[in-house]
Amino acid sequence: MAVTVIALLSINESEPQALGEYFRITTPLLERARARIVKRFTLIEPIVGNRPAQMAVIVEYPDREAVDSVFKSREYREAIPFRDRAFLKYEISIGVGDDAPAADAERAR
Repeated sequence: MAVTVIALLSINESEPQALGEYFRITTPLLERARARIVKRFTLIEPIVGNRPAQMAVIVEYPDREAVDSVFKSREYREAIPFRDRAFLKYEISIGVGDDAPAADAERAR
């Protein structure tokens, strides 16, 4: 079952080298997991509350194992120091749409 991952991100503009290194490591991981970026949003104007991040990215993975193959990999662990410098905000969550059966929503946890 496909799994949707939602990322809320704010880039640290003062660390472009860290951002480049983070993507150098993670891009092949996403390719191997057959993940695809579905949509990117620049968050420009909050209507209520504060802007949660600069951008939102929706990524679709073929299944939960593919998600884990990225975020639980040795390569991803090596990217964490670069990630921590490259992003001011970095929050990743699995999302389930309204049309997903309840059992699928529970299985995604």
